[in-house]
Order: sequence, then C-alpha cells, then structure tokens
Amino acid sequence: MVQEICLLRGFTKEQAAQALEIISAEGGEFQTSFAPMTDEMTKMKMEALLESLFEGKTVGGNPLREGHRVVIMGVAAKPRAISIMRAVKSISAEPQDIVFAMVTQTSLKWTLQEYINHVSEEHEYMKTHNPAEDPDMKKI
Repeated sequence: MVQEICLLRGFTKEQAAQALEIISAEGGEFQTSFAPMTDEMTKMKMEALLESLFEGKTVGGNPLREGHRVVIMGVAAKPRAISIMRAVKSISAEPQDIVFAMVTQTSLKWTLQEYINHVSEEHEYMKTHNPAEDPDMKKI
C-alpha cells in the first residue's frame, strides 16, 4: 500500500469524509488519509510534519478555518493528485477558490505556514494573470 496524506484547511469533517469516500471508491494500492491543518502544525517544517503524520503521531492544536480553503497533498504522482483534486472539488461549493498544492522537495524545508502563504499567493496570481502572457511561462 502506498501511504498518502492530505492536509486540509477550511473543510468540515463531513466534507473530508465525502471526498475520502470518492477517493476510496477508485480502488488501487493507496492508503489515503485527510488531516485538518492546525495552529500547531503551522510552526512545523513540512518534512517533520509529514514524517509525524505518516508515523501515525497526532499533532494537536486548533483547526485552521481562516483564509482560503487549502489542500496540500503528500502524494507520489500527479495523476493521483488530480484524482484527489477532482474528489475535493466535487463536494465543494465554489471549487475554483480552493488552493491545491503537492508537497515538493523545496516545500519540505518550509514551515506549513510558509507553504500556505506561498501557494495562496500563487493561487491569487493565477486568478488574475494569463500564463500565456507571462514571458517566463512561455518558456515552459
């Protein structure tokens, strides 16, 4: 089984359960779990946070509710991230406002709060700019 974890901000337990049910129905060799982001997690480096969660340790604190809804996915491959994104969007009102991000090598060195800030800024930028008009994006 491939272990996956998704950190959620701004979702109810019911929404998380619905999305997880959709993901589970797809089958496959995945053991996916969703965890609410908490104020205690925001101070932790992503690498240490994910390590703790994958080991089954509980990180306490109060769930984060303010700001954009955010889903940070600790998954092995992009196709799996897309499946999770589709599941979360399918149970959400205004899915275009959800910030999705995969854990990267760079993000492992950041705190959860730093990563939330970074991906939220990117999300806002992408909502107001056309990538086709960005000279840096044209190189890709």
